[in-house]
Amino acid sequence: MSLPNADLTALLLAGGRSRRFGTDKARAVVDGTPMLRRVYETARALTPHVLLSVRADGDFYFDLVPPEVPRLLDPVPEAGPLAGLVAGLRAARTPWLLALACDLPFLNEATLRRLLAACPSAVDAVVPVTSDGRRQPLCALYRVDAVRPVAESRLAAGRYALQALLDQLSVATLAVPDVPLHNVNTPDDLLFGRVRSERHIAGGRRSASDA
Repeated sequence: MSLPNADLTALLLAGGRSRRFGTDKARAVVDGTPMLRRVYETARALTPHVLLSVRADGDFYFDLVPPEVPRLLDPVPEAGPLAGLVAGLRAARTPWLLALACDLPFLNEATLRRLLAACPSAVDAVVPVTSDGRRQPLCALYRVDAVRPVAESRLAAGRYALQALLDQLSVATLAVPDVPLHNVNTPDDLLFGRVRSERHIAGGRRSASDA
């Protein structure tokens, strides 16, 4: 089943602390564009409905993602990407949520359209699988009404592992090439595909009164 754009919300996850990267990797520039902006532009090509998950004490990225895009704060601090996913599932007003990590600079529209086209009607999630056999829950499609109560229950219980969340869902998988799902955890990861970090763009946070 191919999802119409009206049925889809994209959730960009940018609330991590980038400890291994050393600086805010959402701002690391790849081919002239910060990684978060690259993922936003890819998502925006699929749907007008976009949400951005950020930390309350972090950057709100108003210079990279338009201010009109809602900023979501984690309902539980320091709970990893599950908290951002729960925030997105609660905020989405569409049947499906596409969760996208901000550190996927090589992600492309064609890969995401394949994911949408592979969506059967009777599953809770559609998750890409790379050549190493690993499921990629931070570039995945979730049925909001089915996944939200499961994800909320796991968050409340302090069980934050996304792979374990997938084990509780009815999941369809799709084999995809490795390159679009190559995520960046350290500066050396930007050497992948001969792409290097050029610089970082500073600043982008507003006060709560400006949001």
